[in-house]
Amino acid sequence: MNINKKWIIVLLAVLLVSPVFSVQKSTQSNKSSKLVITGYVVSKGNVPFIMPAIKTEDGTEYMISCKDKTKQKLLNSQGCLIKFTGKLENGMFVLKKWKIIK
Repeated sequence: MNINKKWIIVLLAVLLVSPVFSVQKSTQSNKSSKLVITGYVVSKGNVPFIMPAIKTEDGTEYMISCKDKTKQKLLNSQGCLIKFTGKLENGMFVLKKWKIIK
């Protein structure tokens, strides 16, 4: 092998391996960050698989992850403006607490 082929192989190896070390995930900080959302409860899905979701005034919707008893209480609170506290995980809003505003 001549010198040029060796340098090309080394350069290709560095280019292929470098992205692995340059990508840094910041999901750890996002998982622990608290999020407060104000909106209305809407129901998603079909009976018997109805899930509560949050619909904000700008139309953004978040599916809610919570206990079954809490799901039923939230679904019974449709039409009320609610302040939700929790965090986003895997596309779901993990509910910690909620309070009816009006």
